[in-house]
Amino acid sequence: MKEVELSSENVDPPDWLPDLSRIANRVYSALHRNAWDVGVLLCDETRITELNRTYRSTDGPTDVLTFSQNDDADVREDSGVLIAGDVAISLPTVQSNAEVFGVTFTEELLRVYVHALLHLAGFTHEGVDLSSDAATDHPMLGLQERLVAGIQKELNS
Repeated sequence: MKEVELSSENVDPPDWLPDLSRIANRVYSALHRNAWDVGVLLCDETRITELNRTYRSTDGPTDVLTFSQNDDADVREDSGVLIAGDVAISLPTVQSNAEVFGVTFTEELLRVYVHALLHLAGFTHEGVDLSSDAATDHPMLGLQERLVAGIQKELNS
């Protein structure tokens, strides 16, 4: 199965929203995974704050949350394991972050989506300061940036 189910809550998805299924396929193909099922919720800061408070005990908005359905299985070890889960993305937070980082909204949306897809595949970045310049030295975050660059090239051609 290769499917992305998109929904939105309190936001309108942009007309130019990239093909999320194509991006997921690109990410999981790079990881040699052929079975995945992802639900994506595009939402506002109020909704992501509620999710963040409920599931991470953190009060405040974030750009993206990932909810794996893999029962902590290390799906990186076996390409036959189904990668399944849900992703919540706060579009207003992504927009704010894009402005702070000096990138386009599209690039930042792509970055957080790829980040979430890697988490669903079992990758983590525990103990890494994501705002550090050295963060891309981490295996997951370096892979994320290589995937983002490759996908951006595909989207722009």
